[in-house]
Amino acid sequence: MPRCARSSLLRDDRGSATAETAIVLPVVVTMVVVLILAGAGLATQVRLESAARGAARELARGEDEAAAVAVAQRIGGQGTAVSITRADTWVHVEVTRTLQAGPGPLSGASWQLDADAEARLEPTLLGADTQAGGGP
Repeated sequence: MPRCARSSLLRDDRGSATAETAIVLPVVVTMVVVLILAGAGLATQVRLESAARGAARELARGEDEAAAVAVAQRIGGQGTAVSITRADTWVHVEVTRTLQAGPGPLSGASWQLDADAEARLEPTLLGADTQAGGGP
């Protein structure tokens, strides 16, 4: 059966699905990589928040700074840096960690994430004169 006069080679759509896929596929792959990196960053940020709270809680209970740093590093993961400051009856803990991109198009990229927490020292640690109600 002969072709109709209106059809031409310019209107032939063979291979158009392959061409559309070739155009769209890099965009889809890039979006997946960005979502994976964002998820990893978010998970690390949550871990850092927990690490800062854990260290502040340890210090508020009267533990020494080495124990608080150990708790923060255990919760925050490898490469977590801990900074502790004290002001009157409060302790402030700041944790930081650098997130490195793996091999691939973003290799060499890094993001520094940080979190902080504050806690008030327990009244028993502040001294006998600040306790209400006196001793037993």
